[in-house]
Amino acid sequence: MTDEINATDVKKELILDVARKLIVQYGYGKTTLDDIANAIGMKKSSLYYYYKNKEDIMYEVMMREKSVYLKVIKEALEIVGSTHDKIINYERTKANYLKKSISPFDITINQFIEIKRSIKDIFKNMECDEKQLIAEVISNGIKKNEIKKCSKEKVAEAIITISEAIRFREFYNTETLRMRELDFDIVLKQTEEIINLIFNGIRKQ
Repeated sequence: MTDEINATDVKKELILDVARKLIVQYGYGKTTLDDIANAIGMKKSSLYYYYKNKEDIMYEVMMREKSVYLKVIKEALEIVGSTHDKIINYERTKANYLKKSISPFDITINQFIEIKRSIKDIFKNMECDEKQLIAEVISNGIKKNEIKKCSKEKVAEAIITISEAIRFREFYNTETLRMRELDFDIVLKQTEEIINLIFNGIRKQ
């Protein structure tokens, strides 16, 4: 029974690896279940035994990406420096990670938004984990007497909300249709400006 479960897990991982490569190569919209099945050397009907549809596969691909992303974010917040330095480094690392991880996937902005909606629970969990990591940094800043006493949860939520709001405003205002052509530098610059304003308000003089 255990060997059977392990074989299933191995096959599912293989499907995810192949699917990710195909999506990177051809884009999410152009990659079909037939493409994935053919690349693995199995029938499309057999693919349904492991995953019910393409969205289900994308969900699992994103779950794996989530683990890598959170590890990168955690390391960004652990640098030596002030609380402000840590948050700025977090924003820069996040922007760079998103740019590098999204760029290979030749998807439109609308497709990205649709994918995010379809797997919103993953993004919600990621946001909760991020909020917890940032709140911990804010809490340490209070203990070190770098910033005023404040609600670490509310500050963390404000940082994440503002970052997301600026990013999505760029999604809707940009003239480009594809994610890889989005100007992440503009988003980062605007985000850093707001972060600086937040810290001007909570930093101890």
